[in-house]
Amino acid sequence: MATYKIGYFVGSLASGSINRTLANALIRLAPDDLEFTEIPIKDLPLYSYDYDADFPPEGRALKNAIEGSDGVLFVSPEYNRSIPGALKNAIDWGSRPWAPIRLPASRPESSAPRRAASARP
Repeated sequence: MATYKIGYFVGSLASGSINRTLANALIRLAPDDLEFTEIPIKDLPLYSYDYDADFPPEGRALKNAIEGSDGVLFVSPEYNRSIPGALKNAIDWGSRPWAPIRLPASRPESSAPRRAASARP
């Protein structure tokens, strides 16, 4: 049986985040053919195109982790009807400079405690 490597992001930087607890629960419930590795985002500097010529180690590690994954899972809170700034920064690092990255489709979901809390108008 093939094993699929799944990189996952926890969008909250809080040490006691319910999103980290949720990520761990999802991993425990996942099929045995999935191997999960967290892609850390807390030490990334704020993205700037000034780094494009020579990425810092944290930026290179993030890009390598994404490219080495068969799939990516985002487990994140919703802040002000959007994603947390740290997660947006990680997405900027992963997508710049622009180059297509082979990734499967993803579907964002909210970890809001009530369905209405994540409703869109």
